[in-house]
Amino acid sequence: MKLQTLLAAGVLVGSVTAHAAEPQGTLQQQIERMQKMIEQQQQQLQQQQLQLQELQQTLQQQAAAAAPRERELAALQQLSQREQLVEQEAPRLTVTNSRPTITSADGRNSLSVRANVQLDAGRHADGDEGPLNSDFRRGSIGGAGNRETNAARDFSDGAYFRRARFGIEGAIARDFNYRLLLELGGSGTEGPTRVNDAWINYTGFAPFIIQFGAFSPPANMDDGTTPEDLLFIERASAAELSRTLGGADGRLGLGLRGSGTRWFGALTLTSRTVNDAEVFDSQTAAVGRFGVLAATSANYNVHLGLSGTYVLSPPDQGSSAAPPRRAIRLRDRPEIRIDGTRLIDTGAIDAAHAEAFGVEFGANYRNFYLQAENFWFGVDRRNSLTAVDFDGYYLQGSWVLTGESRRYNVASGSFQNSRPFVPVSFAARGIGAFELAARFSHVDLNDAAGRAGVAALADAIRGGEQDIFTLGLNWYLNANFKLLLNYLDISVDRLNPMGVGNLTPFGAAPATPPPGVEIGQALEVYALRAQYSF
Repeated sequence: MKLQTLLAAGVLVGSVTAHAAEPQGTLQQQIERMQKMIEQQQQQLQQQQLQLQELQQTLQQQAAAAAPRERELAALQQLSQREQLVEQEAPRLTVTNSRPTITSADGRNSLSVRANVQLDAGRHADGDEGPLNSDFRRGSIGGAGNRETNAARDFSDGAYFRRARFGIEGAIARDFNYRLLLELGGSGTEGPTRVNDAWINYTGFAPFIIQFGAFSPPANMDDGTTPEDLLFIERASAAELSRTLGGADGRLGLGLRGSGTRWFGALTLTSRTVNDAEVFDSQTAAVGRFGVLAATSANYNVHLGLSGTYVLSPPDQGSSAAPPRRAIRLRDRPEIRIDGTRLIDTGAIDAAHAEAFGVEFGANYRNFYLQAENFWFGVDRRNSLTAVDFDGYYLQGSWVLTGESRRYNVASGSFQNSRPFVPVSFAARGIGAFELAARFSHVDLNDAAGRAGVAALADAIRGGEQDIFTLGLNWYLNANFKLLLNYLDISVDRLNPMGVGNLTPFGAAPATPPPGVEIGQALEVYALRAQYSF
């Protein structure tokens, strides 16, 4: 404002100087005109100042109004960024073959739910039951109250859950795996609920894995086949005897195993199973298995392998226990468990050590499959008696009628179920996959058995000889559902083990038959299994 006044004054002075010679009246008029001009300019300047102030106020108001929107936009951007981070860090839920799995965002941790339910039903064609004093068929050795003494003459028909397993498994920090699996099924009847698997392993030393806890250590090829992938309702007796000597489900152990593109191997130091009765000192054993994929192509696979179990120290029943103090016992059911009766049984052998060794072969060619194992068993007795030897084998094969092939898994050295090309579906007209199967198995648990009609000598083991021929028809509805129909022709040749030092193996007469009589039998079994697993 001061600058504008000085300029106006300057103009006025200049004008007065330029016209100093003009008359007084004329100058007065010019001064008045100049004053009016200055007043007009001052008014204009004041108006412009007011407009400028109004514009500044408007800009301030607009800025004040825009600030909340900017803050809101910034907040929305931050929220979007947080949601993206949460989405990136959130665990992922997937379902593969009906198995739900939760995996952490970085993939280092996971939890899967798994289950295997097998419902078995069957009928035993075992003839009419006779009285104990004339019908000499017997089961496992046992005194008064032994159910199998009577059950061997009249097997139980019906249905039950052979397996009802449910649990979780997964990974921790990428290099650790775990599993907790409970078993609610059984043999002959369900339960009680027990631990089937409770282990953790470390995979950081690839291709090797260190495993610790309760699990089934790899003991032979049939054992390496999971219950979900079994060709028949039950494993062959020879393989079952091998796996139960130092392995089987729920066995406490520390193991090392590994596999490559063409090989598999495992060695496990084992103790008792989680379901064993309490003893003074638990059993200690070493269980090993090694196999190679000897030949392979798109159409075939050939597997060769070895297996072995060595019992370093049998379980100790204590100094006050009835002999034998350190017992090894080999016995098994006739490859069916709808009834829990066992028809071959060595009885308790007082042992210093025991072993089982086996050779294995498996192959598939397109939709044909063949597998066989041979086993040798030995028990070193603690007393002055000589060591005893037993043996067994099986041969099994299948033909998938619909063209699928049983799949070889090098990590377990075993063959898995066929996967149907077209699962059962009305819309897709799928029928699943059908498979015909056959097996012959043999087990000999006799050693120095002696002649029929004569009591057993002191060193005799009359566990019996068992031959079973099995036919099967399997229907794979999809990757999770499977139906198995089995026919078993069972023949057991076994002499009464009564003899020196064991006068009443089945209890007082008539439970214990006369010396040296045949207590085996022949029977047929028709069985069906419905299986659902994921």
